Amino acid sequence: MKTRFRNTFLLTFTALFLISCGSDDAGQIDTSDLDKNTPDGAFLLTMNTLAESDIQAAVKNSLSQDKYNELVTEFEAKKNEPMDAEQKAQFNEGLALINQDDAEQQLFAMIAPQLTQVRAFMPMMLMGAKDQISQQLGADKTSLAPRCNSNSEVVDATVTWIMDNDILQEDKVKNSIAELVAMGRDLDLSSADDLQNLNFDEALEMGGQVFSGFKNALNAHGIDVNAILSSAQVSDVTINGEQATMIASYEVFGKTACSPVTMIKRDGIWVVNPQ
Repeated sequence: MKTRFRNTFLLTFTALFLISCGSDDAGQIDTSDLDKNTPDGAFLLTMNTLAESDIQAAVKNSLSQDKYNELVTEFEAKKNEPMDAEQKAQFNEGLALINQDDAEQQLFAMIAPQLTQVRAFMPMMLMGAKDQISQQLGADKTSLAPRCNSNSEVVDATVTWIMDNDILQEDKVKNSIAELVAMGRDLDLSSADDLQNLNFDEALEMGGQVFSGFKNALNAHGIDVNAILSSAQVSDVTINGEQATMIASYEVFGKTACSPVTMIKRDGIWVVNPQ
């Protein structure tokens, strides 16, 4: 179980670093004048709820009341499906581990050998990732709007910051693990059955706790996810019937990263179109 738990922990740990890079400089989204009935207002309100780790509000902002009720019904129906016995056993063992007095030390001991290897190869990995990300993003020198840096500038700044700040330094990793352990304990689950018995609202509330805990863990490495979310701005909003386009920007390591966003109106609610 420890090997499987360790691998899961490492995969989660790595994924969070890849998707959650931030800066220390960010303002707060002023929600006082935002209108959820406009595409830009709906987008910024969602960013604000995520910065506040309010997963329930984020979901409600993206669904009509009828769709939300349907989701609740589907959730309750799936609760009757029994949890896989092996998954349940692994979950319970994980709970037992994080509730031990020396949980932080045990978890660090599990990842310490891999951590040493990753730190040794990190410069080479980052340079390879930089090239790959640049190709995928189309890292040219043309910005989407006057306030935006080009993709190449954002990628360069991100890689430089990570290499300069030694985000996998031992004390940072230990502090990050401590945040994750604290989050796990604060969930106050005694078994997998407790998790399965949550109602929909309770599950969303717990999702917010988990999201907040992971953000705290990343913050231990100097990566402030809330700073990114709170720095969100939009411009160049164009509405065509029930579809809208805009340019969203975020402050990332001293650079302004921008991306085009498409919103669609679904059941009277403006939501991000994943396509």
